[in-house]
Amino acid sequence: MKTKKYILKGLATCLVAAGLSACVDLEPKAMSFLTPENTFVDKAGLETMLRLCRKQMNFEWFGDAFNSGNCETYSVYEYAWSDLAVMGGPETKEIHNMVTQLTPTTNMYLHLRYWVFGWNGIKYANTVITRAPEASDMASEEDRNACLAEGYFHRAYWYYLLVNQFGDIPWINEEITGAKLDFNTVSRKTILANIKKDMEYAVQWLPQEVIRGAVSRAAGEHLLAKICLATGDFQQAVDATTRCINNYGLRLMTERFGINMDDKTKDVYNDLFQEENISLVENKEGIMIGQEIYGLDGCSSPSGSKRKRNFVPQWHAGSKMKTPDGKNGTTDASGIYDGYEQLEELGRGLAKIRPTNYAQYSLWSNCGDDMRHNSNNWFDKSRITYNLPASKGGSATYFGQPVNPAYCSDTMRCYFSFPIVKVLVDKDDPNAGGKVPVGGFTDQYIFRLAETYLNRAEAYWWLGKNDLATADVNTIRRRVNAPEFSSVTLEDILDERARELFLEDHRKTELTRIAFLKAEKGVDGYSLNNFSEKNWYYDRVMEKNNFFAEEYYYSTNAFIMKPYHVLWPIPRNAIESNTQGRINQNYGYDGYEDNIPVEELEQRYK
Repeated sequence: MKTKKYILKGLATCLVAAGLSACVDLEPKAMSFLTPENTFVDKAGLETMLRLCRKQMNFEWFGDAFNSGNCETYSVYEYAWSDLAVMGGPETKEIHNMVTQLTPTTNMYLHLRYWVFGWNGIKYANTVITRAPEASDMASEEDRNACLAEGYFHRAYWYYLLVNQFGDIPWINEEITGAKLDFNTVSRKTILANIKKDMEYAVQWLPQEVIRGAVSRAAGEHLLAKICLATGDFQQAVDATTRCINNYGLRLMTERFGINMDDKTKDVYNDLFQEENISLVENKEGIMIGQEIYGLDGCSSPSGSKRKRNFVPQWHAGSKMKTPDGKNGTTDASGIYDGYEQLEELGRGLAKIRPTNYAQYSLWSNCGDDMRHNSNNWFDKSRITYNLPASKGGSATYFGQPVNPAYCSDTMRCYFSFPIVKVLVDKDDPNAGGKVPVGGFTDQYIFRLAETYLNRAEAYWWLGKNDLATADVNTIRRRVNAPEFSSVTLEDILDERARELFLEDHRKTELTRIAFLKAEKGVDGYSLNNFSEKNWYYDRVMEKNNFFAEEYYYSTNAFIMKPYHVLWPIPRNAIESNTQGRINQNYGYDGYEDNIPVEELEQRYK
């Protein structure tokens, strides 16, 4: 498929005049004499672009989830519209009712930011892919092919997400050097086939040894396996995951390591997520890592991860957290005082993400001695205490005692449990030490070997090899002292992903991927013919997410989801500005009635 190019007057200020990418350009501002035509023409120039591609992946995981109408940590929507969580803020800031609030005109910069960053990521990758074959100063064809392979990796990474978030979208396979207004929708199936082919090439040429933060062949195998799961090529998924597990010196960390290895009160799971340990050379479990270091030029979130702000309850709202004798019980006041230590530990949480009952309780109902749920790694809400001292107007009687939820007027936002190891990030928090902490700096696992095992387990499950699927899941559970399974279902594998991969996984994407597989195979009565009216993703969310299932009423709006929310709306400006082509809208959203069959649109690429 070749992408036609049109150079038009009135060039828009973004990747495409059609609005495929918003007007956020994250490239460094170049001097006037540094243009793409003379910058990305040699190895050094393309490596600069690849570093930008890697940074693009970091943006998903760091920063404020609501910063003046701009979502920095946009992976929160992969959780908020899944079985694991909802948005905890009021509907004036967050989406509760997806029918009325998630529309083609919804704020892209806040709620549909994957559309923005996904197309930016594809743009940067396509620059490398287009220019690598002609780049000068390559030491060898192996270097050239490795550069091209990483370009394919980044393009595949973003397309894998976009087709499981938005479904059928345009396919762009080369750099666009001018305005383009003739994009056409291509089927999800075609795009997955394209990126699978690209990654089959990439895993032959990606380097086996790389510095932390770069893309290795193992990372390529991991991504290829995920794509093979999506295309239904399950044996190929087994093959790619097995190569990733066996061929590149990786292994699950089962022995203590890193900064706290001599602290007998900690455990190996806690070691995995210590900020100083994630990028350690001796950490053999990390496949690909996004690095965020305080003071380093180019951090995706220069003020820190904001994990405490995003994922900790609003426990400090004293007027909602009353003591039994009627006084405000908690505070986030700055300064050193009796009670500040709780603020220093938990930070000023705002509950941008509020876990479901499934995430808080059901997942852990038979966890035994699972270290992921011990006090090192899991913060039970019963540990929240009244921290407002009498000297500041609190209760002398109840100060320091556990909060009594019977006197909490907002348990939705102020009182819930959460995982410590991925949320309470202290390192280099600029607001620590008597101020109001919101979450410091940490590296992030983009891919971790634990997920590779769970990907292989799912592939085995689809192949009917339940004994092998069970063995892979139990490999993960054995490491954390969890009771082992005698046999696993697909639901067991998904539960294990939720326990192991919170704030690493793209939960909504993986649920949608499975929904497509079930529809393609006609499992349990699902079909592609009415996919947006009846699908497994919606049924799963209704089964596990108590807020959407009950249409829980919070603030002045209920949490409402419908089956068509399996796919998110295509932004209207992308459709309307694309005057010489056709970008289709998803079923259930305004504009769907103007769609052209995707089979007809795909012919325009041939």
